[in-house]
Amino acid sequence: MKVDKEEDLSKKCKVVEHIRHLLKDDDEARSFPCRKGMKWRRKLELWLSSIFLLLTITEAKPVIGSSEAVPFLISLLRDETDPQCKLDALHTLFNLSSHPSNISPLLSAGIINGLLSLVTDSSDHTWTEKSVAVFINLASNKSARDEMISAPGLTSGLAMILDIGEPVDQEHAAACVLILCNGSDKCSQMVLQEGIIPSLVSVSVNGTMRGKQKTQKLLMLFREQRQRDPSPVRTCQDPKRSDVDDVDSDSKPLSKSISTRKVGRAWSFWWKNKSFSVY
Repeated sequence: MKVDKEEDLSKKCKVVEHIRHLLKDDDEARSFPCRKGMKWRRKLELWLSSIFLLLTITEAKPVIGSSEAVPFLISLLRDETDPQCKLDALHTLFNLSSHPSNISPLLSAGIINGLLSLVTDSSDHTWTEKSVAVFINLASNKSARDEMISAPGLTSGLAMILDIGEPVDQEHAAACVLILCNGSDKCSQMVLQEGIIPSLVSVSVNGTMRGKQKTQKLLMLFREQRQRDPSPVRTCQDPKRSDVDDVDSDSKPLSKSISTRKVGRAWSFWWKNKSFSVY
């Protein structure tokens, strides 16, 4: 029975791969630079639907993850593809990234840069939540975490989401930053340099329940790191102005800044507020 199931899965995967080859070699696709040909789009929708159905079978995930489907899916993130097809590709990559054995081929195919182009696109937030969700799946792997931390623009992109994103996007961004910074002082310093503390304080008060939990854990993590090595957020203030500074920090609204002085004030604000709890 097990052999029959494996043979059936193999046949289904071959059919999906055949559809991909039709997409790749389609004359109409080549005649439309932005891949907006109706015939090509219908084939693409069929292919994505077939993969989506196959991914409901756990055994199919590593098979598809090791195929040429992965680079093709990632290319859809970069191309001017129909928005719905791009979103379907993103959902498919999310499902693939949930299987540990697929992390390596996804990294090799350039998924981080593909996702980064969506996360940093301030003109359209359609992709933000699912893109960050894929990043969270990838971050379960150490090699992926290291590559993500080194990726130019990723930490600033996550900081931007925490600052101006929708509550659910902020929740995912906080979860991703927490995974990346936990055990990596380098990532913590990169994030702190983005002036992330005021945004974290804001989300810990006004965000979703899970967003509050994640940001509070992040603030605790940064506090512990600060106690071990206070130099990154050390402030040099005139003792004679300490009272004035305390008044200023209470009277002025928090705003995002990479200034170490403002970061210090944000820390003071958070730790004085006894309503926060860390889970």
